[in-house]
Amino acid sequence: MTSPGPNPALTELPRPLVAVMSSGFFGFFAHAGFLQGLTDLGLRPDAFAGCSSGALVAAFAAAGVAPQDMLAMFQRLTRERFWDPPRGLSLIRWLVSGLRGRSGYLAGQAFENLLNEFLPAARFEDCQRPCLMVALEIGSGRRVVLDRGPLAPAVRASGAVPGLFAAVPWGQDLLVDGGLVDKAPLMACVERMKPASLVVHLLPSASLETPLAATLGRTLAPLRVHGRAVDAARQQVFQDQLEAVRKRGVRVVETLAQGLPRCGPRSLQRGPAAFAAARRNTLAQLAEVCPTN
Repeated sequence: MTSPGPNPALTELPRPLVAVMSSGFFGFFAHAGFLQGLTDLGLRPDAFAGCSSGALVAAFAAAGVAPQDMLAMFQRLTRERFWDPPRGLSLIRWLVSGLRGRSGYLAGQAFENLLNEFLPAARFEDCQRPCLMVALEIGSGRRVVLDRGPLAPAVRASGAVPGLFAAVPWGQDLLVDGGLVDKAPLMACVERMKPASLVVHLLPSASLETPLAATLGRTLAPLRVHGRAVDAARQQVFQDQLEAVRKRGVRVVETLAQGLPRCGPRSLQRGPAAFAAARRNTLAQLAEVCPTN
């Protein structure tokens, strides 16, 4: 793909500048493509922040892994490497107990082991650039900002989708997916990192891209409406944070991921196409950025 070269309107954005990546189910290929687009445009962030899949890519980027190297790494990922459900007698006991004693289908330890294997940095403090991510503490109901200490458990916690992955122990509490409380951690980023500019990559929730009539017409409609309502609330929180951040004088440039192939545990093969589409999307949208917008 031919790069359009640096965009002065982007390279002259006020510093420090943070790349912020949203939550999005298995959206790490797309976020890596977004960072490749920034590289193509000559924009090098001073720090990285994210939730869920965005936290994963933020960690690798802050640790010094280039987007193309992320792509190569993610392409080698197979479902079996991170899929650690109960098996055999353990599964039978769990089912007979009424699903007691386990907070998610997957333990999540295999995912953390992968992170420890491939992340160049063991701790936030070891990263080449600052990094921040968010998780939700389900006992207290509060947002937890993670920016120091062991890196792999923090990434695991920020992406611990409730029901799918087990919640991650945190003191006397448990942490789950930060995307539940922050679609993208804008305010946490502004309060902790004190940036002058944010470049945000937003992956829309799939439910919000489906016409409402189609949602009602599908099987298990009540559950789908519930999911859509949660996603709509998260989107509103994002918009509220976006407005608040801009009122503080922080320059925000948004990139909305549109029409990208969606990946999942059984569709990782779509990843390279998602990377390429996000890269093109970023180049197209940020090429239109001018000094005043």
